Amino acid sequence: MSAKSKYLILFLSALFIGPIAEAQNNSYSPYSRFGIGDIAREGFGRNHGMGGIGYGLRENNHINYMNPAAAAAQDTMSFIFSTGLAGNTMQLKGSEGTHNVGNITLSHLAIGFPLSRWWKTNIGLVPYSKMGYNIIDVDLAGQSEHYYEGSGGINQFFLGNAIRLTSNIYAGVNVSYMFGSLNQSRELLFLASENNFSVRSKSRAVVGDFHLRYGLQYSNRLMEDYHYTLGVVYENKTPLKADRDWLIINELTTPVGQARDTVHNYVAATSHIELPARYGAGFSFGKQNKFLVGADYSIQQWSEASFLDQQHDSLVNSSSVRVGAQYTPDYSDFRSIWRRVHYRLGFHYTDTYLQLRGQQLNDYGMTIGLGIPYGNTRTTFNFSVDIGRRGTLEHNLIRENYVMFNISLSLYDFWFHQRRYE
Repeated sequence: MSAKSKYLILFLSALFIGPIAEAQNNSYSPYSRFGIGDIAREGFGRNHGMGGIGYGLRENNHINYMNPAAAAAQDTMSFIFSTGLAGNTMQLKGSEGTHNVGNITLSHLAIGFPLSRWWKTNIGLVPYSKMGYNIIDVDLAGQSEHYYEGSGGINQFFLGNAIRLTSNIYAGVNVSYMFGSLNQSRELLFLASENNFSVRSKSRAVVGDFHLRYGLQYSNRLMEDYHYTLGVVYENKTPLKADRDWLIINELTTPVGQARDTVHNYVAATSHIELPARYGAGFSFGKQNKFLVGADYSIQQWSEASFLDQQHDSLVNSSSVRVGAQYTPDYSDFRSIWRRVHYRLGFHYTDTYLQLRGQQLNDYGMTIGLGIPYGNTRTTFNFSVDIGRRGTLEHNLIRENYVMFNISLSLYDFWFHQRRYE
């Protein structure tokens, strides 16, 4: 890669950060109404193709921010640039029928490079949560209607640093700035033959604060070609500062006119959204350029969290199990591109942080993916598909059947290589 190409990548990175930050990756799920919305899937294209695993993964040509210690695997003279697109189609099924939605967004932007032989760093921007819903609820007697609407989300701009402690032990920390806005409105309309009375509330919470994730990895070899990695991650409980605007209005509409009364109007009132502690562990085992298998487990204590300084009855502790595998027929066969492709497969199961009508919602699915190398380089195009289901039809809830896809590029180059000419 030429020097001009490197500066072009850096320019495009700066150019895209603004639009990504402003354009929230909205959800289209009614379940995003609760808490901070839908928690975004972690990882990039390679992780997604393997069921979402990442705590025990380390590779020198991919950025893995899921475990901050993984950045230490990057080569001393290398530069990695990663970006991609994410989309989904979803079928919402309930007692009233089905509804289909879908969207596509820019999924992430990240770069990785070394600061020294023992110190590597990653910088990136990813979504943390997504909110987007529009719900109408009419009572059986037809006397009242509820309208719920929400949009926005929280983004995560991270700076990851990893160091080598010993020949086999690596440590890292991600310092993230969490920012974004959660916009919600609610209207209760009482219907009558002549008069209509409604109560409207609008709230906007603007988030801006720092968050930390710590990671450790132990990596070693078995015999000559086999290797394994053990990884753990930890996030401490973090209160995120949120400036909240809140407006409540009573409105009466009669044949002779309209009367409006502002009940509450708070502007920039300081609150907090508390992110709970998270614990995670994972492992991987494989043969160099042949196969890799791994699994992750994590738990997050949402029952102890608060939303705008209030406990949320719908939130409970969440846990997740993810398993994945990768197989490469013959990475050294340059006559056939398909024998050099990384074929990926995975599965994930999550007890989500939502409990509605006594039912904790679960989310599970299967993933498939491809990692296609570009020529005789370590640059890889990654494709993944996640087919899954969340929710249930029991207790008059909604079941979501979804297909998520991810297309990403992991661009690898020897950034600091000094060329010599005879």
